Amino acid sequence: MRTHVTHFTGSQHTTGSALIIALIFTTILGVIAVPSYLQLCSQTYKSSNRAFYNMATMNLAESGVEYAVNAIMSSNENPNYSWADWTIQGSDAQIQLSDHIFIGNITGATNIYIYNYASDAPEVVAKATVVLPSSPPITRYMYARVSASTSQGLFAYGMLTKDFIKASGGVVFDSWNSDPDNDSSTSFIPYSNSVATDKVAIATTGTSDGSITLGSSDVYGTAAIGGSDYSGLYVSWGGQVGPKDINEWDPSDTEELWKKNGWLVSTQTGALSTSFTADFETITAPTLELTHLWSEYKLPYSYDDPATSWNDNKYIDEETIGQQGIATVLNMNELEIKAGATLRIEGDVTINLPNENETTLKVIQGGAIEMASDATLKIYIAGNMEVTGAGIFSEVAPKQLQIWGTGTDTQSINFLNNGQFSGLIYAPNAEVKITGDSDLYGSIVCKNITLTGSGSFRYDQALANYTGDTSTPGPTRVDYVEELVGDERDPYVENLAF
Repeated sequence: MRTHVTHFTGSQHTTGSALIIALIFTTILGVIAVPSYLQLCSQTYKSSNRAFYNMATMNLAESGVEYAVNAIMSSNENPNYSWADWTIQGSDAQIQLSDHIFIGNITGATNIYIYNYASDAPEVVAKATVVLPSSPPITRYMYARVSASTSQGLFAYGMLTKDFIKASGGVVFDSWNSDPDNDSSTSFIPYSNSVATDKVAIATTGTSDGSITLGSSDVYGTAAIGGSDYSGLYVSWGGQVGPKDINEWDPSDTEELWKKNGWLVSTQTGALSTSFTADFETITAPTLELTHLWSEYKLPYSYDDPATSWNDNKYIDEETIGQQGIATVLNMNELEIKAGATLRIEGDVTINLPNENETTLKVIQGGAIEMASDATLKIYIAGNMEVTGAGIFSEVAPKQLQIWGTGTDTQSINFLNNGQFSGLIYAPNAEVKITGDSDLYGSIVCKNITLTGSGSFRYDQALANYTGDTSTPGPTRVDYVEELVGDERDPYVENLAF
């Protein structure tokens, strides 16, 4: 009888050992590593959750500033505004908004304190707190400095828009003061390099990225954007925002510039501010006694001379409207000056163009509106406007030539092909386009503005407190806003502890 004996090789012993080792390793992994991994996941979740609510707390703080600014705006627009929900303490006002409820029993509250709430320059501090169930509360502070509407006019900014300001081609923005002695009886000072200043201010309430896009343009002054961070401003190589003299800048504004994609903005001098807000006045044409009612007015024109028997055709390419010392009011459907004709303005002339959704003012093809040195011209326009060349330019103080947009729909105002303009424009529903080497002097308030070419914009600082014939002095605005961190919070902790 033969006995069969099975022999186990060395490789089979090795395989068995490997299986045992793998089993032991798996057991260890299950006992030690998996709980550690789960703990890591839990910590990651908590960190992510806290980061999310950290941003939510920041949003609450910013909303607190906006809530306060809205109250200040309301009180400026309505003298009977009662501040009913606020607690008044002397010259200050405070309120707590505590109805913020998030998912999972997470709550938020915002304490808001306004210093000198009824003054021309109130200050706002908002403290937002979000309470989490399993970790310490999150707190953020925001500070804002506000200019109430009683402290400036509608043209406190050289250029103010609702949506955006976009420039390309190297536009130069600066300023001067046409009336430095604040005396309208003295001669105005025209712009020149010798009187130029770097006090221009441009601003938009737009919050999108690049809401102010400057390319290689230079803003010798300040810029303000509606967004909460610097992404609202785009400056490429060759452009700058801040004092014209770089020596006046803090060195930190220019160090390692090559890493900033050409960014050249003097943030340390306050040349850029964020979270900008402003309100816009609705413009209506004033009710005035008409001296003329014309369906349309066009130059040049021809007419039959009734003094002749053969009806000789006469060609008119120059005419005057108004008389010195006399107020003239005209209402018409269309005003057009072209083909080298000139309309001269004498005295105080007001023109109302009430038709919407059509181009009702054209100064084109070499046509021009020329003003006497002591004349004033106010144009209330609900439709569109087109100016080419130096069609509506006279060397007068910008305050003497005024364009008021009354359209309820979107209007277009175009200065094309090296257009020249010295005046003020207040048209909050207008889309403004400026092309070529156009030069504009004065102030513009509109929906949005696009500048192309290598022209210039010169803000007249004499317009800062001008309100025109409007019912309110000017827009409430946020001049400066920042988050308070560390010991920057200390002066406000006590007042916000309610």
